Amino acid sequence: MQNSSRYNRTALEKTLLILSRGYAGGISARNKAFDNGILRQHRLPCPVIAVGNLTVGGSGKTPMTVYLVEMFTQAGYRPAVISRGYKGKSEKTGGVVSDGSNVLLGPGHAGDEPFMMAKQVKHVPFLVGADRYAMGKAALARFSPDAIVLDDAFQHRRLYRDIDLMLVDATVGFGNGYLLPRGILREPKAALRRADAIVLTRANEPAPWIETEISEIAPQVPIFRAINRPFIYGIVRAGKEVPTHMDHPADAEDFRFFRSASVFGFSGIARSLEFQRMMTEMSGRLVDFLDFPDHYYYTESDWQWILKRAQELSVDYLVTTQKDYARLQGEMKAPVDMVIVGIQMDFGSDRDALRCFIRKALGSGFFAQKRDGS
Repeated sequence: MQNSSRYNRTALEKTLLILSRGYAGGISARNKAFDNGILRQHRLPCPVIAVGNLTVGGSGKTPMTVYLVEMFTQAGYRPAVISRGYKGKSEKTGGVVSDGSNVLLGPGHAGDEPFMMAKQVKHVPFLVGADRYAMGKAALARFSPDAIVLDDAFQHRRLYRDIDLMLVDATVGFGNGYLLPRGILREPKAALRRADAIVLTRANEPAPWIETEISEIAPQVPIFRAINRPFIYGIVRAGKEVPTHMDHPADAEDFRFFRSASVFGFSGIARSLEFQRMMTEMSGRLVDFLDFPDHYYYTESDWQWILKRAQELSVDYLVTTQKDYARLQGEMKAPVDMVIVGIQMDFGSDRDALRCFIRKALGSGFFAQKRDGS
């Protein structure tokens, strides 16, 4: 039996390796076609900044996109955000998630992440569509933005970008170094050289081995470090409908009430274990945790199961992520307060360096001209 199990595992690894090599060949051919001008890149008449990564799963692209949008709006610009709208009904056809005043599409059409960002950053237009160039033209025609931020677009080379920001999760790195499906890489690590800058996310602790590997592959590409810092996006009070009723605390970073509380958590995100670890550290007692698949849309029966478990455990709080909250729709009521936790980027001492890099890449007057009123 043991030899049979080992044989099956070896056969699976060989199959995955063959598929991985086939995938690598396709990626290489496509990139060469863009590099040699066989496949054409299209430009938009405004700065385009792309956020992306080399791996599948969460590396902080959503909070990084929000960070850039807020940076530009604080400098007086009017950015628009374009996302693919993964798993949303508007992914193929394209659509306007928010016009900068009102959210027009729900998560089912927009995808959970664009919907979540549009709810959080209400003053910025958000659009979705697999054809980012077409949606960029639509954004310019309707909203006249003076900068466009592309969410999860490093592999979308059809639209030219002025800055490519590559995100690398410091806790995961590049996995086992293999491409899909044997590993977690979307492209070979050599694609790091195509980035204009690399953002090392979840860099709470030094990760010299990852930085060394990056520097050996792409020595000319600057590296910036960011911490993924949790904040309280909102609290749905006991007996209130989700997502209609929510309180937004004045101090979103004050988690002191968690320190002596019993908590029941659940999430359906790429890094659920990271969220579970965070809640274990922050709460007085994480009594139980339910892990759902990434981008999971909760049904009424799922919700009833969660509520039944919360009542059985007699916890003080339910807790989930901002992304999961975007997928909790309908007349759902919890017996206890439900805390919605979001993630924001904190660049610490690298904040000014990142800003200077963007200003230099887009032109030295990019941030100055709006503040001066010109």
